Amino acid sequence: MNNSHIIYIPFTGTGLHGGYRGDSWFAHRIKIFRNYTLKSLANQSNKNFLLWITFRPEEEKNPLTSKIAEAIEEAGISYVFTFNGLMYWDDKFTNYTLKTKIRNSLMMLWDCWVYKEWKSPIQLLKLSWENKNKSLLERLSQSLQTLKEAIGSDFEWIYLTRIDSDDMFHKHTIDLIQSEKPKQRQALIFDKGYVYNIVTGQLGTWNPPTNPPFHTIIFCGNDFFDARRHLSYYQNFKSHEDIPRIFNTKTLDINSYMVSFHGKHISTGWESPLPRYIYQKIKYLPYCYTMSGRNISTRWKSRARKVRNFMIGEEIQEPEKSQILKDFGIDISQIRENIV
Repeated sequence: MNNSHIIYIPFTGTGLHGGYRGDSWFAHRIKIFRNYTLKSLANQSNKNFLLWITFRPEEEKNPLTSKIAEAIEEAGISYVFTFNGLMYWDDKFTNYTLKTKIRNSLMMLWDCWVYKEWKSPIQLLKLSWENKNKSLLERLSQSLQTLKEAIGSDFEWIYLTRIDSDDMFHKHTIDLIQSEKPKQRQALIFDKGYVYNIVTGQLGTWNPPTNPPFHTIIFCGNDFFDARRHLSYYQNFKSHEDIPRIFNTKTLDINSYMVSFHGKHISTGWESPLPRYIYQKIKYLPYCYTMSGRNISTRWKSRARKVRNFMIGEEIQEPEKSQILKDFGIDISQIRENIV
């Protein structure tokens, strides 16, 4: 059976700020990717996959992008870059009510304050009104054409696995995914995993109340490379939390992925202010371990008293911690760069 397995990483073009939080954020994210995500992929027991990374058009001429290519080539992994932005619906732009626009503006203003990278109020207002999803079909068509030219299109089935540029897979995760026989409208998902605090070295269990952003969608080859059929296959997908509602899902083994915390996130936090913690508990408790169709965000911080993110469970100690990290391709003794 002629199948292809593609690991998809949206590097830029996601979320607020036009999908880009500045060169210092990009450089920081590249370090995280190189030291953690890429090492976890290079550590896979099965390397029969293609890495597909997407960027905004602006990153094609950004010299920082070449550092990503150099690292991937050094790791010996096959890859394709496309520069047409995000390849699925961006859930930060699900609706365009005045409330949403105000929220987006305030969130971006807060980021400017936290990271000391300022944008003009006019620019923030413009980005708040942007509709990236409107051009999705055109952008997807262009990227799929690039992908087709790079790897061909004569595949019966294509496994499309999503992972963020700062997260990790266990060394047997690719084998686990490929061991599943392909079926039309099937998606492979995970439940619980790990969370690693790169800043402090803490490792804990990760217990998301909704479907986490690690999933594999199985496409018929003909559907995958046709942009209209590709989008149609997603139906009314708006967030990774929607996957169990839209597809026929199978949950694979637990602890096959690891979320990282490194201090400069779009959505993940090790700690949350106490008011935010209470809000999340109330909001997500009815949806625990089901799909909610609501996006989790633990990014907001303030001077209010902080408590540990409620999704973090048991903290794991030595010697078990070192073995788990090793299974994800992490050797702390070899990581010497300061990433915070």
